[in-house]
Amino acid sequence: MENNKSAVEHHKYSERLTELEKRSVAAQQRQRNKKSAKAHIGNKIHGIKVKRYVSNGERVLKLVVLFSLILLLMLYIISPYSKVKNLEVNGNHDLTKAQVEKETKIYPGRFIWGVYLGRHQIINDVKKQNPQIKNLVIKVTGPQSLQLVIKENALLGTAVMNNDTYAVLANGQLQRTKTADNGIAYKRFDGHREALATTAGQLGKLKPAIRNGISSVSYQPTKEYPDRIIIYMRDGNTVYADLNTVGDKLAYYPAIAANMKDKGVIDLQVGAYSYSYDSKDK
Repeated sequence: MENNKSAVEHHKYSERLTELEKRSVAAQQRQRNKKSAKAHIGNKIHGIKVKRYVSNGERVLKLVVLFSLILLLMLYIISPYSKVKNLEVNGNHDLTKAQVEKETKIYPGRFIWGVYLGRHQIINDVKKQNPQIKNLVIKVTGPQSLQLVIKENALLGTAVMNNDTYAVLANGQLQRTKTADNGIAYKRFDGHREALATTAGQLGKLKPAIRNGISSVSYQPTKEYPDRIIIYMRDGNTVYADLNTVGDKLAYYPAIAANMKDKGVIDLQVGAYSYSYDSKDK
C-alpha cells in the first residue's frame, strides 16, 4: 500500500518537474525573442537613419548645385561676357549691315540676354518702322555671338508724288526716301497712290530676271482701259497691261519676246498678242 502511494507521489513529482522545465524553456525562448526583436528594431532604426542622412545629403547637394548655377548665371548676366561681340547679318540685299543695326538697335556691346528676351518685340517694332524689312530672325550662335537673318521686301524703284520721292517696295508699300536708285521709274502716278501700290505689289510677284528688265512704268488709263499701265522694257519692247493682272501675265514675257522678229508692242490687257513698231496691223 505504501509502495503504491510512493509511486503515485513520484509520478506527480516527475510531472511537476517536467512542467517547470517547460516553463523555463518557454521563458528562455521569450527572452531570446525579445532580444532578437530589439536587435531587429535597432537595425531598422539604424537603416532609417542612414537613408535619412543620404537623402538629406542629396537635397543639400542639389541645393548647392542649383544656387551655384543661379550665381554663375547672375555673374554672366552682369559681366562683359554677356555682351554682343560678334554680330552677323545675313539675307540683306538692299539694306546694309549698318542700316540693319540701326533699325533693329542690335549692335556689338549690347547685352545679348536683353536682345534674346526682347526679340519678339524687336521684330514687331522693326517691321512697323521699316516696311523694307519683311521678316527678321534673331539667333544666338555663341556666348557673345548673334545672327540676324533678314528677309526684305525688294526695292523695285522710285516714284515722285506731290514733290516727294518714294521708294517702291515689292509688297506694294511706299517708303519716303531722299535718293532715287537705278530700279524701275514709276511715272504719272501722282495722285494715284493706290494704283501705284497695286502695280508695285503685282510686279513684286515677278522673278528678278523679268523685273530687272523693266526700265519704267507709266500709269496711262483710258476710258476703255481705266487700269492701263505702259511698261517700257530695257530691251526696247513696250508692254500694255492691266495693273491688276500684270504680275501674272508679264511672267510670260520672255517666251513672247523670244518669238518676236522685231522690237515692238506686247499687249497683255486682254489676252496676249504682239506686233512690231512699224507694223500697219495694230
